[in-house]
Amino acid sequence: MTYKNSLVLFAIFMAAGFGGYLALQNGFYPAAIVNFNFISAQEMNKTYFVAYRYFQNVLLSSGKDVKELEKRETRVELRRATVNKLITDSLIYQELKRRIPGEFNAIAEKNINEYIKNNADLEKGAKLLYGIDFSDFKEQILLPQAYQEILEGRMFLNNESFNDWLAKERSQAKIFILLPDLKWEKESIILRN
Repeated sequence: MTYKNSLVLFAIFMAAGFGGYLALQNGFYPAAIVNFNFISAQEMNKTYFVAYRYFQNVLLSSGKDVKELEKRETRVELRRATVNKLITDSLIYQELKRRIPGEFNAIAEKNINEYIKNNADLEKGAKLLYGIDFSDFKEQILLPQAYQEILEGRMFLNNESFNDWLAKERSQAKIFILLPDLKWEKESIILRN
């Protein structure tokens, strides 16, 4: 191998290593896999922050001690609930893609716009309660809720139960949790010992 080839190879390895480091630092790796669809650590962290901020503001407004959120057990439970919600959202999204491919995004966007139009203070409330920009609020809160409502509506028209479907999907889904303190077992997320 020539000196020039060695330098090129070294530069490639360094660039790959640096790129991998940046990807890991920014959460661009899977935290969970649901039927071979990835939930990124970045998405999980964003959702965790929204849930944390929500509970923090609820505790503040009710006059309770915010230090309760700082306990390790509380943080782990909040993280478990966050991953659980993201898994449910992923299953709903996958089912919508299977049942009504292509059109459910337009339906969801229409429902969200109508909801925003009917709730004038929604943007201000989202910022105060969740501490995020309105575009993030739409993506993290309103869009998954709209998807769930669309699926529930379709199931209602077909005389199906959403809760029964969800329980069946959770039992049959291939779910892998790639976090050190959580694992998937018997349709739910539990703490690793």
